[in-house]
Amino acid sequence: MSTLDQNEKRQLEGQVLHRVITDKASGSAADAGVSASLVKKLFLSKEKLFAAVQPEESLLAEVNVPTLELGIALVFRVLMRQERGMQEPWATIPLAVLNSPNPEAARTEIRERYLDAIAQLIGDTTPDRRFASTVTALMTGFGGTMRTLGLFDGWDLDELVEQYGAIVQTQINASKAAA
Repeated sequence: MSTLDQNEKRQLEGQVLHRVITDKASGSAADAGVSASLVKKLFLSKEKLFAAVQPEESLLAEVNVPTLELGIALVFRVLMRQERGMQEPWATIPLAVLNSPNPEAARTEIRERYLDAIAQLIGDTTPDRRFASTVTALMTGFGGTMRTLGLFDGWDLDELVEQYGAIVQTQINASKAAA
């Protein structure tokens, strides 16, 4: 492993994670076509493996567009990650919870991280963060179905960004109106 530079190691980790996490069978390393020893060597423990695939809400902080364009920007970024073959953080949210050694703790932790980040991003000040919850549900569903079901295969990407972005944007606008 010492012959790999940091970029090569990160790329290999990403490939292993993708194969382990997206495996349709039991989720074991062998079922994903990689050795358990490679997974252990890269991640050291099951907990570190799950931590590595935790969705990162910090991606939201990098969205630097006017609030009126935020829905389109979020949808566009999902499509660009798919086109570039990158991991989709929105699609990993359910997997991170379901495959966690402690699903209830993972659910609580991921839910709070995402809702806090999205509420701050869209200005949702409602006590139950209802608009942040809806945006999270819309984006998680979109990111997951893009990768697993291919629901929008064949669509014109500009039309898809405009149509689905408008749906997300209605919740962002409602959040601003409720403030």
